[in-house]
Amino acid sequence: MQLFQKCEAESAKIQLQEFEKKRRPAHLGEVLQFDGVDGYDVYNPSIPFELDGRVIMAGRVENRSNEVSKTMFFEEKNGRWSLIPNAPVLDLQDPFVTFINGELWLGGVYVVWDGDRCVEYSTHFYRGTSIFQLKFAFAGPKMMKDIRLLELPDKKIAVFSRPQGEPMLKKYGCVAKIGFAIADTIEQINAEFIDAAPLLEGQFIPEEWGGCNQLYNLKNGLIGIIGHKSWGETVDGVFVIHYYSMAFALDPKTRACTQTRIIAVRDCYPKGPQKNARTADVTFTSSIIRLGGGKARLYAGLNDCETGTVLIEDPLDEYETLA
Repeated sequence: MQLFQKCEAESAKIQLQEFEKKRRPAHLGEVLQFDGVDGYDVYNPSIPFELDGRVIMAGRVENRSNEVSKTMFFEEKNGRWSLIPNAPVLDLQDPFVTFINGELWLGGVYVVWDGDRCVEYSTHFYRGTSIFQLKFAFAGPKMMKDIRLLELPDKKIAVFSRPQGEPMLKKYGCVAKIGFAIADTIEQINAEFIDAAPLLEGQFIPEEWGGCNQLYNLKNGLIGIIGHKSWGETVDGVFVIHYYSMAFALDPKTRACTQTRIIAVRDCYPKGPQKNARTADVTFTSSIIRLGGGKARLYAGLNDCETGTVLIEDPLDEYETLA
């Protein structure tokens, strides 16, 4: 593994082949069970986190027939996840969390609907000392997902963005790129700051896309990124999307990056239902919990209708050996 000042992108197909060559036989992952939301799916969750004496996970709760979502909070009890009574319910998709200045920050994708049609979306951020005291903080740029924040050891804030879509195709000839900037304080961050984050190179080839899902301060000063890498193809008239879990590292001082690498795919988990034919091969990464001893527990949304977890080799260990 090596840091590159200018990293050359590799296709997800090639990285998938490398993953399959190196994959060791391992225990298959499992599907998490959620109580208190009968008749609804829970997927694309936040990292599990400890707060107020509970182990909590925010999950995307949705009917199988549509994509109109709510973010709800669940507590781990006896190996299952139970809806927390009286916890807030937010109009967000794909929740994520981080802690800044000792305060919980929760983000997710806010969608404006016209019936069942999405007409606009943006990433909304909330902050508070408890899940019961969350207040709206700010919104990111319109039509941008996968914005992530990380408090650095010097208390500055790393900001990762992910512009995509038609403007990127016109300007750069690609589907998406990841942006990176550092803010001196959390108060400096707003939609304009995020939109202006300089772009990184080397994560995706032009026809692929992806983004950051959870960020980690590594012991050597690098930032470890757990994310997703994706591509699509038309099969029997249906545009099928392929989402894989991936990782890479970035030096926040020089912006040098490692090459991305795939760390898990859909068949690392038990077979299960899918929302539709389009999402048959979707593993939407949530995060890892680093366990020590070279192991990590990976969490991910599966096929836009379930949440899975699997024990893997810690993908960030190798990055901590880099100078």
